[in-house]
Amino acid sequence: MKKSAYLLLIALIVFTACKEEWEDHYGRIENSVNVKLWDTLKASDQYSEFVRYMESLRLDTVIRSSNAKTLFVPGNEAFMEYMLGDTTGFRETMAYHIVPTFFLLQNVENNGSRKIKTYFEKYALIQDIDNTYFIDGIKITQSSPLFSDGKFYEIEEVAKPTPNLYEYLRWNNPPIYQFINLQDTVILDVEESKPLGFNAQGETIYDSVTTVSNLWEEKYFPISREFRDIYATLVIPDQPGYEAALDEMAGVLGGKYSSYQDIPSEWQDEILIPELLYRGTFGGIWNPSDFDKEIIVNILSDTIDFNIDVDPDSRHICTNGWVYNYASFSIGDTLYLRNILEPEDFVESIGLSKFSWIDGSVTIEGNVNYQPVKQLVAGESNDTIVTVKFNKGFSGDYALSLTMKHVFPRRYRIVWRTQYRTSGIFSLYVNGVKILLGSERLEEYDTFGLLDGFNSVTGQKVNPDRKGFCDVDGWVENLVDYGNVSIRIEYQGPGMGFENGLSIDYIGFYPE
Repeated sequence: MKKSAYLLLIALIVFTACKEEWEDHYGRIENSVNVKLWDTLKASDQYSEFVRYMESLRLDTVIRSSNAKTLFVPGNEAFMEYMLGDTTGFRETMAYHIVPTFFLLQNVENNGSRKIKTYFEKYALIQDIDNTYFIDGIKITQSSPLFSDGKFYEIEEVAKPTPNLYEYLRWNNPPIYQFINLQDTVILDVEESKPLGFNAQGETIYDSVTTVSNLWEEKYFPISREFRDIYATLVIPDQPGYEAALDEMAGVLGGKYSSYQDIPSEWQDEILIPELLYRGTFGGIWNPSDFDKEIIVNILSDTIDFNIDVDPDSRHICTNGWVYNYASFSIGDTLYLRNILEPEDFVESIGLSKFSWIDGSVTIEGNVNYQPVKQLVAGESNDTIVTVKFNKGFSGDYALSLTMKHVFPRRYRIVWRTQYRTSGIFSLYVNGVKILLGSERLEEYDTFGLLDGFNSVTGQKVNPDRKGFCDVDGWVENLVDYGNVSIRIEYQGPGMGFENGLSIDYIGFYPE
């Protein structure tokens, strides 16, 4: 015991003596003593609060271990000031002062910076500014000698962990945070799983070991992880702005919708939030001026039409990127009052110039032998159309049903864009109710008649383009609830044209 006390006294004397070296650029030559860090800290009244909190949170065992470590230690006065504010996540805060490796400030270049990984794997930023060192902007005031298991630096304030992008979303936009959490999926860890053999199809059978992967992070950016030099930039509305925009949307919808709380979370998760993240996630660190470019590319390397006013003063620096808020945020009604079905989304290739409907995507009644054909037609929607060609004079049964998702209750004009060159007599149904077509309120219509134009329910006559495409429309009156809508095109018989069949460029719902 006498020997330990003697060594401890030496350590304290050396710590006091090191001030001269500290003033000379924090001491380029490190003294060392054969004493443990924890013993020295416990013997110092100056750091009694640090010791007390480490013990109460059971983090002292990390410091007591023989592994090399570096501590950043606030004095007692710093803790008194910290405790007057928000102490949420205090255990994480205390762990942030522990670096589980040996680190010397002199390894930071003059007027440079370096990231170091703390105990809970969060990164802290060490900076040298004119020969003065800082950790996350907090001044480092003293350096200890080298102990047998590391060293410590005294800092002026308690260092609060800087959030990463994922943690920022948790506190500033919970709907987006929850959306990303919903993308977690269980996958097979092939490297950890043991192959047992093969099944009848020749597929490998594993003694499975699974792991959780987040599909959004795999595709975009692992925002819940931190790196030394990899970053992303997010442009997203904060929670008040997000809710205010949903309030505005509810006012446009009317009826049963009166506030943001009435907007279905399903619509937010499947339509709004994916759109916000697609248009607002960028690779690397972006300054406000970077958003003024004529061409802007998101993190997926997709060129996007970026018409967002970014608030430059809203920038929040996270450990793995930056976040900006919108200068003003509203939800365009095209996102919730206009719904478009592109038939090519329901068709897959099964060989050279051969196609079929994707299983489960459509319902076919009648002759199922007629298969779709996807064609490129420049100038039409997505430059693509889908046709189903019937035998000449075919008078049998055929009906095609598609599902339009996320439709809000309202009076809509349904538009079926088709052509007269592939003709037939058809009826149109929405949720099982027949739609009366055009201003003449027709129960069925021969698409060959589009050659002379179509008398729209709007009171105007629309004419076909040079490729023969034109709009057939009618009013949808029977939607009273939010949800999915069934659209059925029923074949009534051959039309007057030479080619007999069904053609779809797109089907759209437009509000009155």
